[in-house]
Amino acid sequence: MKHLKIEEIIEKRFEKLNQAFGQAMLHCQEDDIRVFRVKVKKLSAILQLLDSAKAHGHPIKMPQKMIRLSRLLGTIRTLQMQQNHIQERIREKNIGSPEVYLRLISDQILQHMENAVKHIKGTKSFKKEEEKLSGLLPKQLSREAILQFVRSEGDILEALFTPVFPADKAFHEARKHFKNLLYLSPYIDLEIADLSPYKLLCSFESIDEFTRLLGKFQDLNIALDSLYQSVPKMEIDENETAILRQLEQIWVEARESLRVQIYEEMEKITASGRTAEAPVEWVVM
Repeated sequence: MKHLKIEEIIEKRFEKLNQAFGQAMLHCQEDDIRVFRVKVKKLSAILQLLDSAKAHGHPIKMPQKMIRLSRLLGTIRTLQMQQNHIQERIREKNIGSPEVYLRLISDQILQHMENAVKHIKGTKSFKKEEEKLSGLLPKQLSREAILQFVRSEGDILEALFTPVFPADKAFHEARKHFKNLLYLSPYIDLEIADLSPYKLLCSFESIDEFTRLLGKFQDLNIALDSLYQSVPKMEIDENETAILRQLEQIWVEARESLRVQIYEEMEKITASGRTAEAPVEWVVM
């Protein structure tokens, strides 16, 4: 693939990213933030591939400003998701409402929104970041470079899947690498069955289904971590303590059920064997 086509792809990604950023800052709602962060991750996946193929010594990586804003908005979304998790469990399990904890989350959301506004002030687009990256793009992207990148992703996944009982962090890392391949696939003229590192994950649906399973597990880990970090900061009565313990038990049991499912799926995936095909041509989407 020639330099001009690479430039067109990066330009299109920044165009979509800027639109998503505008929406996220206009409403600051969970779904808008999620869309913006997905756009950031898609650009990151492409830059990782391009960095592996560059012929100069300057790294091609995500701009720090973009990473910082994505994290700030991600913190807000995590708190919004925690609110939703709690409300869903209240309705589903017919338990009481932890009012003190919910107020604390609302206060934290407002604080992080104010912090985000300070960092984002004056930012309407990432034009400067796009211009800087444009000067670092490789002159071409060869078939061999793409093949090497896909194989390296497969090597990382294989290492993550090697332990009989991988750690929770391995689930999160595996999800990121599978997502990278999904994010790159629209730009590569190749069937996903040839791009996937494992034969069992031979379709968009199968990879997406597995990453969703990993994502649900990660969401429960985040919910529990948020709970454990917040409880010491609160002054609550026995009634709310009992409610929070109920929530904790519900989330722990759901997480352990997912853990068993993930172990079973990982065993099937590794038993299916790895693929070794290579993408050939990029197209601008």
